[in-house]
Amino acid sequence: MQKIISIRPTEEIERKLERLIGIEKTERSALIRRILDIGIDEELKKHALELFRDKKVSLAKAAEIANISVREMMDLIKEKGVSLHITIEDIREDFEAAMKNRSTWHTFSDIFDG
Repeated sequence: MQKIISIRPTEEIERKLERLIGIEKTERSALIRRILDIGIDEELKKHALELFRDKKVSLAKAAEIANISVREMMDLIKEKGVSLHITIEDIREDFEAAMKNRSTWHTFSDIFDG
């Protein structure tokens, strides 16, 4: 069951939203849901990246927080220029996470050589 969320957009957000509705010719509520979903995904990635950068979580935990694969998290880390500080414990956690989801398996060169 979907819940109703009420917001009070600024005039600028309202103008942007109306412009996008006109461009995409889509239903207002569907567009807002999609934009909200994209925004939440981006905020989760940003938060996970900050936690990883500050060495508060492992690579696997950062990927879990961001709701992406370890490989995608590594790509994000590389894209944002964050140092890849990995400990033996991180490797162990990442290996266990990969064993749970074999679709994330990659070769060493895939991961570290890009």
